[in-house]
Amino acid sequence: MIFTEAALEVLEREGRPMHAREIADKAVEWNLLSHVGKTPVQTMSARISAIVSKGRGVGPFVRVRPGVFALVKWGGAPPGGAAPQKQSLPKTKDAEVMDKPEQQAGEGTSSTRKRRRRRKKRRPEEVAEANGKALPEKKAPEKKAPEKKAPEKKKPPEKKAPEKKAPEKKNLSSPPPPANNESEITDRVESMLRQQTKPVQPAKLVAHFGREGRRWVQLLEALLAADGIEREHRGLRPRFVEHRNGWALAAREVSSEIVELESQVSDAAQRLAHIAGRQVLRKIRSLPMNAFVRVVILFLRRSGFGEMASVNRGSGQEVHLSVQDRRRGGRFNTAVVVRRDSPNKPVDESAITDLRGAMHHYDSMRGMIISTGVFNDRARSEALVPNLSPVVLVDGETFTGDLVKLGIGVRKRNVNLPAFDDAFFTSLGSRDT
Repeated sequence: MIFTEAALEVLEREGRPMHAREIADKAVEWNLLSHVGKTPVQTMSARISAIVSKGRGVGPFVRVRPGVFALVKWGGAPPGGAAPQKQSLPKTKDAEVMDKPEQQAGEGTSSTRKRRRRRKKRRPEEVAEANGKALPEKKAPEKKAPEKKAPEKKKPPEKKAPEKKAPEKKNLSSPPPPANNESEITDRVESMLRQQTKPVQPAKLVAHFGREGRRWVQLLEALLAADGIEREHRGLRPRFVEHRNGWALAAREVSSEIVELESQVSDAAQRLAHIAGRQVLRKIRSLPMNAFVRVVILFLRRSGFGEMASVNRGSGQEVHLSVQDRRRGGRFNTAVVVRRDSPNKPVDESAITDLRGAMHHYDSMRGMIISTGVFNDRARSEALVPNLSPVVLVDGETFTGDLVKLGIGVRKRNVNLPAFDDAFFTSLGSRDT
């Protein structure tokens, strides 16, 4: 998958807004990317931001806050997410004036303060002395003896009947929504089997997805078997093993020490592939144009393309080809532009617009640009514009990563590692019936 497809897959599985770094980590962890590159986090953020910059309705992504993205179809909140918090309204001008009563008077503030001054009240003695009269003497109030109150009898506390609590309703969990693709189905089966200690019948696995019937059982068993074959082809241990009474995790059939050692070997192989890719990239960028074109032609043939014809366009630093696409039945051609660019000077969007405007010279409706350099964000956004001729951008890192996978420019070394074959012993037991 490319980065945008992997980001869509990760958000679909997680069902919540995620940071670009978390999306990239999940995509690498789940092995979704066809090529990871040196900086998967920066590449993932640039790809998603390029789609979001086109505006709502153009792509499937939306920016929730800086660096955090969600899906447009969620409508502002992910499935099962909490409602957005209410924001306090800002104060209006009238409210600000009410908070400062000193500013209500305007220009007459000093005069208003004088008017509001209260006159000092005179005491009665001062008023009588001014009028020449004497005040009558005040008599001290007589003190009354406090009345004795009879002690109140305390009433015994009333016994309250115990409140009857309503029986709690048990939340019966509904079956999870159906899975959308093969990868999601196998991942959910693995998650379910981790919670079980014994093999699980295929019918129960199908029921876990809200399905039923023999047809769904056969489809699930075929997916689990195909997953094992694919992983063995990549040199990995199958995730699932079939028993007479159901399916179980293959990792539980062997000791944890073997699983850990196999994981270390797999990590070491990935690091070696990454180092080899960097060496191939340095060599590719130093090749002359004619040698670089030979590598590109070999790459196209091993990738499934057929006959090629040269197109007289471009300068000496470019080679233009019209290539038959066997992957689409051989009925369509792909316009291929081979460029030598410096990684310090990214390719801009003009390369994509020029290729789209010249598609009739290639007798094609789709294009591909292979460069030894890099593409900037505007170029990648232009290549993803809908309703226009699709253009695939292959930069230096992506190109060398594909070369390593196809065995071009590298020499693969096979290491024979003994691994316990549980299927062999299972087949021996199944014959004794």
